Amino acid sequence: MPSIVQELSGHRDLGGLRMVVVECPAQATVLREGPAQDPGPGAAWLAYLCPGHAADLGGWPGTAEDPDTGTMACGTVLDYRSGEQQLQSHADLWLTSLTGVDPAAHDGWADVLAQVDRILLARVDEVAAAGEDSPLQNMLAFMDVAQRAAARGDLRVAATSLAYCETFAQSL
Repeated sequence: MPSIVQELSGHRDLGGLRMVVVECPAQATVLREGPAQDPGPGAAWLAYLCPGHAADLGGWPGTAEDPDTGTMACGTVLDYRSGEQQLQSHADLWLTSLTGVDPAAHDGWADVLAQVDRILLARVDEVAAAGEDSPLQNMLAFMDVAQRAAARGDLRVAATSLAYCETFAQSL
């Protein structure tokens, strides 16, 4: 008998892993399904959430919720979308608001991420010149990997690197 995760994922390969809630000590009690993956069976993503975060996961429109028995930490998201779709999700949820870079105004993800990288480097330099520290500095290496991967056309690797950046961005 397949598990609930196998049923909801349509037995597809996992495309990405994200942590959208940081520093929550609770185990998940709810498994929220993203919209149906198009094409094919299964949810686009599955989010494991505690009761407190199940009510408020802004920007992640879940279609259904199933009970979970604490199999994952709160905030774990199994993402079954393509690299392109995951990158767009990052842009929609945090990247554009953090940097002002709108993917629609650029020619592909390599261009978008190169611009984001330049903006983050400039911001880190400004903060360093003021003698301060910033979580943005932690993002630089992962953003560089994302930008280089996108330039090679490897959007899954770029999305994986942005998942790390997303975690750092939550502490801003």
